[in-house]
Amino acid sequence: MGVSTATISPGMKQPSGLLMTSLCVLFAILYGVFILPNTVFVRNFCLISGAILSLPIIISNRRILYQWRAMPILLIIFLLVWVVIHLFCFSADYPRQYQELVKIWKKIAISIPFALGLGLGLLSYSKNPQQANWYWKIIYIGFLLPAATYFVKFGATYLGNRYGIAIPIFLVLDGDHLGSKFGISRAWYVFFCLPVAAMSIGILLTNLKNKTLTFGKSLAYLLCIPLTLLIFYIENDRLGTFFGFTLIVIAASIFGSSLIQNRSIESLAALLLMLIVSFYISWISFKQSTQWKNIFSDVKVAIEQIDKNSVWRDPYVKIEEWPTNELGRAAYSSNYLRVSWFIAGVDFVIDRPMGYGLLSLSFGELGKERWPEAKMSWSHSAWLDFTLGYGVPGLALFFVAFLLSWLNSKNAVTPWFVIGRWGLPVICAVFLVKEVSSEVFVNAFIFLIVLSSTLSLNSHDFQQEGVI
Repeated sequence: MGVSTATISPGMKQPSGLLMTSLCVLFAILYGVFILPNTVFVRNFCLISGAILSLPIIISNRRILYQWRAMPILLIIFLLVWVVIHLFCFSADYPRQYQELVKIWKKIAISIPFALGLGLGLLSYSKNPQQANWYWKIIYIGFLLPAATYFVKFGATYLGNRYGIAIPIFLVLDGDHLGSKFGISRAWYVFFCLPVAAMSIGILLTNLKNKTLTFGKSLAYLLCIPLTLLIFYIENDRLGTFFGFTLIVIAASIFGSSLIQNRSIESLAALLLMLIVSFYISWISFKQSTQWKNIFSDVKVAIEQIDKNSVWRDPYVKIEEWPTNELGRAAYSSNYLRVSWFIAGVDFVIDRPMGYGLLSLSFGELGKERWPEAKMSWSHSAWLDFTLGYGVPGLALFFVAFLLSWLNSKNAVTPWFVIGRWGLPVICAVFLVKEVSSEVFVNAFIFLIVLSSTLSLNSHDFQQEGVI
């Protein structure tokens, strides 16, 4: 099943096309089901199968990992070691943290060889554009699956309501992820759908600069961006819209000079239409969300009354009890709570710099320690929740791994560089302001950090060795 050594990236043993296709399909399925509730069996199957299939690739190409660009991978391994050390030395709730270690972190650990093997295999095909393009299509479809899931659910729910058709519960669009068996929070769509929109922008920009932008080959990327923003508009997710709008502004500013140099009228028209539609969807989304109008007043009252008003400790109190901002209106709960919880979370980090020990629930437990009547759960900032769980050392290992992976991604070839250069920063931003600190999000983030880091490795300083 091997190929000619003439197509092999220098210094690497190349896996067979069948093995690589299998790994890409497993990744596509894994990324597609990450967002779906009650898919633990499928996720575990993909992780375990991917890890096992990756072992011969890792073993055969292990020498390529002995370089500085592999530092993010090493930091992630150190993070796993730190989680174990934290359990025995700093845990405030040993039984629950032990359960997280054997259930959650075990899966994250299994995902690392999968990401390594997939990345090394793709890297070995960097000199074979035809095969690399085939693998990219599978990977890109995987990144698209969460958005496709949303529109399937949206369409099924619309048809059911419009024509009175009985829709299976797993096809119903339901945002109640706590009360519904198949509910998916809108924050989950932001986390899993926004990166592919960012990657699409990166691909379009690259094609535009290289004067290889064509309408036919770019159609999927052109459609992905406004459709992702449409999801955030329908769900009225203002932070998803904000991030999407920011991406469009960045894209428009970078596209500007390249547009003049491109001579394809058809491609330019399609690109401009995509930008206009995306801007329009973002604009009506901002108009739809009235919380933006009061955001500065709500932030001000949250900062000023953090010690005077304790209503933020119970998010379920009646609206009449919310503090009044300088505009004479009750502060919007989303604005007020996020700021108050962030301030309280930072205070907890100062008091407990080594962390409480739970992946996503440390904020609530620390709140109950200080205020027994508090009914908080998480801080709505995944970075803060992670710091509260595993302390400043855990945050440092995780964040520096991301940062180095992003910096090194400029060394990866097209199209793989967009995963680290465009996808990872978006996830980092979502981690800052969204409640995405639970298992699947941390697992997906770490997987992509390891994958991007592997794709950025330097394979040219090693002697060519043939095929696996």
